[in-house]
Amino acid sequence: AVVSTQSTGHYYITNNLSLAMEEDQDSIKISIARAAEARDKLLSNRIEEARECVACHKDHDMYAAMAYCNIGFMQAIMTFDRDNITQSLIDIDSAMQVINSNRHKDGMLGYLMSYVKNRDFTTFTELEVHAELLYAETLLVRAVLTFAEDQDSLVSFVKGAFKIKTCHSLYKEMYACLTEKRAQQTSEKHTIFTDEIIGGIHMGYGAFLLGLSLLPPKILRLLEFVGLQGDKKLGLSLVVESEEMDIMRSFVSANGILNYQTVVLQFIKREEYDSSIVDRILDKYLERYPGSVTFGFYNGRKSVICGEQEKAIELYEQCEKSPVDWVQVYHLCYWERMWCYAMLLQWDKAAELAHKLFKESKWSRTLFGYQYLAFKFMEDTQSDDLEETAKLVPKYQLKIGGKHLHIEKFAIRKARSFLANEKFLCLPGVELLYIWRFLPLVPTEVKQKLVTMIEESLSEIDSISPYHSQHPLDDWFLCNLLLAVLSSELGDNDHALSLLRTALQSEDNVQVDHFYIPYAHFELGVLYAKRGEYAQARAHLRYAKEFNQKVKSYSLENRLLFRIHSALSEIPEQ
Repeated sequence: AVVSTQSTGHYYITNNLSLAMEEDQDSIKISIARAAEARDKLLSNRIEEARECVACHKDHDMYAAMAYCNIGFMQAIMTFDRDNITQSLIDIDSAMQVINSNRHKDGMLGYLMSYVKNRDFTTFTELEVHAELLYAETLLVRAVLTFAEDQDSLVSFVKGAFKIKTCHSLYKEMYACLTEKRAQQTSEKHTIFTDEIIGGIHMGYGAFLLGLSLLPPKILRLLEFVGLQGDKKLGLSLVVESEEMDIMRSFVSANGILNYQTVVLQFIKREEYDSSIVDRILDKYLERYPGSVTFGFYNGRKSVICGEQEKAIELYEQCEKSPVDWVQVYHLCYWERMWCYAMLLQWDKAAELAHKLFKESKWSRTLFGYQYLAFKFMEDTQSDDLEETAKLVPKYQLKIGGKHLHIEKFAIRKARSFLANEKFLCLPGVELLYIWRFLPLVPTEVKQKLVTMIEESLSEIDSISPYHSQHPLDDWFLCNLLLAVLSSELGDNDHALSLLRTALQSEDNVQVDHFYIPYAHFELGVLYAKRGEYAQARAHLRYAKEFNQKVKSYSLENRLLFRIHSALSEIPEQ
């Protein structure tokens, strides 16, 4: 009888456990389905409907809470409005409370043991693993918004960095457990690691690996000291796997891949652009969400990176005609169309859109103001409002995490130079195309027009006395740099080499725009690498990398360091 009672008791407990697990699974399925419904509305441009879809469930449903705070986060980032940022932080903290209530409780011993070895997530319930994954995702969103929360304080930067480190550790720990269990088992599969959880782990950890791999070694070594490591190949493959699983989170992975392929690679290494993966993702999501501004935007980016500016303009104009709840979505399209017009040398239209952004957007009025000045000057050097615009440029400078943006520092310095040099700048629109890496995307016939334009500017520097600017040698150096880049793009690498060598013979004569020098060394290093002269390539790239030891700081240093890191990584070891 005793045995029978023990046996019955055992099965009673097991059945209760099984019933609880089934209830958890049903609850999770409903929760994910609700979040997926909000996702579908969001990608169909019905943003407020998406928010309403999860609003009444956000206080008890983890996925609804996460979806709700993500929509608020998007609004805060797009508007950069103080009230929206504050409300988004409140929503995120509320979501974290809901998620934390479902997380696994380790107790003091478990907490201490977590510092010694990774946790075994197969001892968690499925609900607890979902909570852990959602906690990592929410923590990352909270970290990003922390940088914007207190724009004047370095404290916000430290807080944000700490949250990112914690988030990375969670993803790394979950991925390690998943990998270990896969290695241990051949036929049996842990039901705790469902496709949704596996895809979420791959998405988060893969994104970290990919993002960290792009950082310059100097920064990466510092991050590796605290356990952050990058791996571009593995990271990209994990995010792609997550997108291909076609789970609720797949659209986030799709956005990440498209952003990497069509935006990031433009600045780092355009040669790695993979048209097959971009086409596959766009075809799938544009069929599923035909009027989606999100994927319509990336369709435009695809045309931009393929050098099809006129097609891109049409696609962005289509997006602008789509009804969207937030006008800031249109600002992304204005930004892209502005660059397309600049690449076609339609400076008046580029200036018009820059001015529109300056008036309507809070992202970076300092940058938009200078872009308007630069593009308008290319069209009409005598325009009445250029001087007033130049004076306004410093007024709207932002701080993120207590630091000024490097691109805004550049814009302010150029605006002040315009005023100091009797309202003159040397080819400011072309210079912007260069520093934003749009020159390689310019159509061939336009590149030839630019060559003529730059040669005319060089003639002016030689012939006009007194010259417009107080620093003619800076302008001469810039013209040679731009001409070299265009010559290389047009297939004349020998001429490009000659121009850069000639310019660098006079690098000590550059008085103000010292950043031209490391950029020229970088371009020369890339050209030598193309010719297989790796020793020369490495020497010039390292000179550019270490230029901050010669000049304490120079404009746009960080974006150059990323490109140097990418270029050096492609050179074979000696």
